[in-house]
Amino acid sequence: MKIAALTSGLNVPSARFRVRQYLPALRRGGLDVTEYCPRISQAARLPGKLGQVRVRYFPPLLVGQAVTNFVCRIPGIVGSFRADVTWLERNFVPGLDDLSRIVHTPLVLDIDDAIWLYNPLGAKTVGRLVSRAEMVLAGNQYLADWCSQFCENIRIIPTAIDTERFRPREQVKRDGAPFVVGWTGTSGNFRFLEMIEPALSAFFRDVPTARFLVVADKRPHLPALPQDRIDFVPWSASAEHLLVQDMDVGLMPIDDTDLSRGKCSFKMLQYMAAGVPVVASPFGMNGEVFAAGDIGYAANTNADWIDALHRCQRDRELRIRQGQNGRGIIVSRFSTEVVANAIRDSFCSMQSARSSAP
Repeated sequence: MKIAALTSGLNVPSARFRVRQYLPALRRGGLDVTEYCPRISQAARLPGKLGQVRVRYFPPLLVGQAVTNFVCRIPGIVGSFRADVTWLERNFVPGLDDLSRIVHTPLVLDIDDAIWLYNPLGAKTVGRLVSRAEMVLAGNQYLADWCSQFCENIRIIPTAIDTERFRPREQVKRDGAPFVVGWTGTSGNFRFLEMIEPALSAFFRDVPTARFLVVADKRPHLPALPQDRIDFVPWSASAEHLLVQDMDVGLMPIDDTDLSRGKCSFKMLQYMAAGVPVVASPFGMNGEVFAAGDIGYAANTNADWIDALHRCQRDRELRIRQGQNGRGIIVSRFSTEVVANAIRDSFCSMQSARSSAP
């Protein structure tokens, strides 16, 4: 089976972790997958100060960006007609998803976020995109339920972790080393850190040797925290897994909204793969991951966050045990090989159903 995979950008997380990381395993499994990655990311911001403008509030910029994104899709459109199946990650072009009619079918749509809430033309446009798909690969149950309004063939495919890259540190931390609270993500999610800033402030005040490691595209503005104890490291694909190993506990705060319920708990999974216990909000898929085993602490209120961080900081043996539990869950349920096999089975089942159809 020849598959044309239309991804959204070189460093876009959903392109890297929903499609690209599976390609070697899928090819070994007999699927001939060719990725068509646009030269300019579909989520790219405008240069300079224009990048601070929300394009949805400035129609000329919105139109210009949409046209540029469409032009970058042309190689993928052509490539789709050389393939048996088109595998589309997230969007065809944000705001212009109705133009997905021009790609070769059958279409398989991969969704790892509540993309209808980001779409400048609303949920109806994304609904029409989903209805054109012969199969949808949804990152969690919430996304699957939403897509089931428009498509009957829904497969829940979690986002996998490369367990060869994301793995526990080889050397045990020396006694007396600072306790490191960690967070990794994009600056667009800094609002979640700001949400727990009072709890973080209280914890760092109580534990003066603790440090806060932030891995992102820019430094967060958290004025309530001691600035000399924030270790900001710019994100890079080559170092992300090594930086997670430096953490003693990983954070994933989110709010209880549809947007958050669409998230696929990827931060949690990265921490767990590295043998790092987690403290996270229990909403959406996060709650499902917590139900899999003792991997850390679910936190809702400020008091929950403070208490969970203190528990992690005080009990090293418990941290190690929770980290080992998390690593085991990732290897058995969320590893690249396991999820790649589920993706391969999904494509093969679709092909088999098409072959047997009258």
